[in-house]
Amino acid sequence: MEKKKNYPTPVFRKLKGYAFDPSFSSTLSKRQSNEVVYKIPWEETEPGPCGEYVEIIDYDPTKRCFYKAISLQDPLVLADQGLNLSEGDPRFHQQQVYTVVMSVIYQFEKALGRKIIWSRIVDSEDQEGSVTSSNASYEHRFVAKLRIYPHAMRQQNAFYSPAKNALLFGYFKASSNWNGNNVPGSTVFTCLSPDIVSHETTHAILHSIHPYLTEDTNPDMLAFHEGLADIIALLQRFTFRTVVEEQIRYSRGDLLSTESILGDLAIQFGQAVSGNRRALRSFLVEKDENGKWRPVQPDPQKIHQEAEPHNRGAILVAAIFDAFARLYKFRVADLIRLATNGTGVLEQGEIDPDLVKRLSKEACEISEKLMHICIRALDYCPPTDLTFGDYLRALITADVERNPDDEEGLRFAVMESFRNWGIIPGDVNTFSAESLEWQSPDEYVSEHDLLAKFKEDIKNCFDPDLAKRNINPLAKDAVNSIEKILRENDRCKIFKESRRLCALVHNVFEDRLEGKEKLLGMNFKQISYDCACQDESGNEIKFFLSTKSDRDKFQVFKCRPLIVSDPGSGDTIKTIIITFLQKVYVDLRGSKYQGYFKNDEYAFRGGASMIIDLATCDIDYIIMKSLNNASRLVSQLNYAVEQSGSADNNALLMQSDEPFAALHLH
Repeated sequence: MEKKKNYPTPVFRKLKGYAFDPSFSSTLSKRQSNEVVYKIPWEETEPGPCGEYVEIIDYDPTKRCFYKAISLQDPLVLADQGLNLSEGDPRFHQQQVYTVVMSVIYQFEKALGRKIIWSRIVDSEDQEGSVTSSNASYEHRFVAKLRIYPHAMRQQNAFYSPAKNALLFGYFKASSNWNGNNVPGSTVFTCLSPDIVSHETTHAILHSIHPYLTEDTNPDMLAFHEGLADIIALLQRFTFRTVVEEQIRYSRGDLLSTESILGDLAIQFGQAVSGNRRALRSFLVEKDENGKWRPVQPDPQKIHQEAEPHNRGAILVAAIFDAFARLYKFRVADLIRLATNGTGVLEQGEIDPDLVKRLSKEACEISEKLMHICIRALDYCPPTDLTFGDYLRALITADVERNPDDEEGLRFAVMESFRNWGIIPGDVNTFSAESLEWQSPDEYVSEHDLLAKFKEDIKNCFDPDLAKRNINPLAKDAVNSIEKILRENDRCKIFKESRRLCALVHNVFEDRLEGKEKLLGMNFKQISYDCACQDESGNEIKFFLSTKSDRDKFQVFKCRPLIVSDPGSGDTIKTIIITFLQKVYVDLRGSKYQGYFKNDEYAFRGGASMIIDLATCDIDYIIMKSLNNASRLVSQLNYAVEQSGSADNNALLMQSDEPFAALHLH
């Protein structure tokens, strides 16, 4: 009897799916490019599909039934790269949504260099302490799988639910005047739109990394959530070379002055809701006054005019796509010159297939680099009160860290496009890469003795040499915990060990931060805010901390060790990102803000993301939002008061049980 052979585990699972949405497969000319094969990391799945990260629960409440679950492990399904594309088969709907969600998770993990972990925060209204405080109600809980409901509701909506740790997708009848490729009145399933699925998955991942960026403290916070979700959804398309090649062939190499659909988001959804729309949102091309296509024109005034989160987020997306357009035009100029004998003008007719492939290669490489730098920048963002200017600085810093030479000009394209769209940080002296990159504390901290003591505490906690020689038990515990996290592959074990590391770091710093907490944007003393607040007589008004505020309590919210490659030597570098957070309550009685907030108190949050090189224990960056910044407090109060008087009250909206559901219906 022949001995059974052992076969290697596949690296990827290949599954058929839509690149755009089902409406494109109803036309012969677009069908071929719309029907693609996704490559996602291989994992053993149960019917649903249910894997390590997600579980599909296909219950339709409008019909009060569970649809039969697909088994991706079935030999017949495996043999044919999944089920064939079908708008009418719920099992294909399950396959499509699983495939797109896993492809987005794959891109995030590839860019960040670590696993995505779902979690839930339990944080009381009245008290916020550290993970180790005996009287603290703050708790960080592991969530094994993100739940996905492909047919959750009969609505023109899809959203991420933090309360349920789930993605919910609706379906609806198209409007009677729909000018899309399907017949009026046909059913539109949002779970079949890769754009919508990618968008909602990005919301979930961003919330897992920076949960406090859902607090509407400034006009950019919710807009950033919407903008980043659109950016990832659109750049995901460029992972399909056949799709890009078809668009380049159709546009004759010029993606920026023809009716390219690569910059159109949720085309079927936008047309089905309103028949006169090209798509839900468009970012690459637009029509001029004569009805001719042209690149979307940067408008630096929009940033001062748009307040609605989707419209304001579209400015961020436009800036990223403007950078893509600049890089693409720059990178393909030599190819066009070679193909035209130096004239730069292609002859009439279809362009050479080899040129199509080369142009597509450039477009795909640019988009992948942009997508990964947009994701990596999340590690260089402050943990709260984020602005578009902060994100620009995070983009530049992340690119400098991974690509110090910038031979391709990526960050200069990003800087130029952000400037042309009016996104300019207010805290830099010049608009240059050197100014925009976050500074190390050595460059801006004036209290050298204070910083030196803080660095000594860092060294005592993380120095591998002290740990190896067993000189400092604190260092031994921290280094062992970090090594355990870096070696571990089980997401639950990584989460639990990370929480233990957070508690360890908190205990280390709890007794050592007095006097040094301002380096992390925190404050353990009585604070007086006296900036730009006057009564009707012009008398200065000061805000004070509420007596109930535990000012000595703070969170070590996350400790994220990771290994990155040194761009110069190719060696690996161990770093750790530690997030510190503190919340205080400001007493508004007697100020012009009295009467606008519950109990005349305002919850004001501060803290920092600190990045440490574990080889040297040097502090690379401290990216903070300080509690000692009176102008930031006043800006938040003015914004909240302005929001309370508007029809679109995003601050109240984001306090609802399902904030993203309300935001997407808004």
